[in-house]
Amino acid sequence: MVPERGHHHSVRDHLSSATMILVTGATGTIGRSVVSGLIDGGAEFRATTRRDALPGSDLPLVRMELSDRESVVAAVAGVDVVFLNSSQHPEMAVHQGGLIDAAAEAGVRHIVKVSAGSAATGPDKPSWVGRAHAAIEARLSASGLGWTVLRPNYFMQNLLGLAPAISEGTLPMALDDHRLALVDARDIAAAATAVLRDPLPHHARVYEMTGPESLTPADIADRLSVGVGRRVAHVRLTLEELRSGAARAGAPEWICRHVVELMQLYSRDESVGAVSQDVERLIGRASSSLAKFVADHASTFGRAA
Repeated sequence: MVPERGHHHSVRDHLSSATMILVTGATGTIGRSVVSGLIDGGAEFRATTRRDALPGSDLPLVRMELSDRESVVAAVAGVDVVFLNSSQHPEMAVHQGGLIDAAAEAGVRHIVKVSAGSAATGPDKPSWVGRAHAAIEARLSASGLGWTVLRPNYFMQNLLGLAPAISEGTLPMALDDHRLALVDARDIAAAATAVLRDPLPHHARVYEMTGPESLTPADIADRLSVGVGRRVAHVRLTLEELRSGAARAGAPEWICRHVVELMQLYSRDESVGAVSQDVERLIGRASSSLAKFVADHASTFGRAA
């Protein structure tokens, strides 16, 4: 068990039906679906935003900037459980670590953190993002708080960024026949929501977020071909083509470095293709297949008429 510290609540304390949940990254790929799941379940929550309000939104909002300690302290006040997720940033470990410290001081009882995949996460991993997440996980486990970590595989949603190429019949990826256990971010959100609503059974657990299949880029192209009704072929990018393409799309240097490091890691570590049952156990149904994801987004990928 994680040791208690100071005046903090024991991780064994009861979380009532009136539990207040704070959702960070609420406008992100996972966060939007977490918010929807909490609304559907009737949970009490508030969502963070960098702005004072979101136009057209009636969500319970609190302004928070992870780099602004005062706003973080205000956001975690009166909160029982935190969903911790943020976009990649060179100061990510400092920012998320600051929230963990503020949460501990405020008496928050549990944090559910979205990390990086296990293949990428560790203090000696070649991915700077993976090293940052490892540092955050270590800080969380030493915080005295209840905690749960979700480690996702490659997001199916990443394919949406390749939609223009896919609609023209190509799947550009900097991998050969290396396997991925792609996961639908909506399933990660469903898993996170389940833990947020009843965190105590999940204390000090690390869950692998994968889909139900281990797929090569050629397999992914085949699923896309069926879903869009036209042939999609895998085109192998070099790492330099990947980096330069990300830069042309406006990605900052640290993101360009991240995508290259990630593909290098995926090409060396076969564990990225390992399928876990953790998603199914948490959400009570099979994790979503790539075929279903493609069908759900067929118009984005350019389904043939």
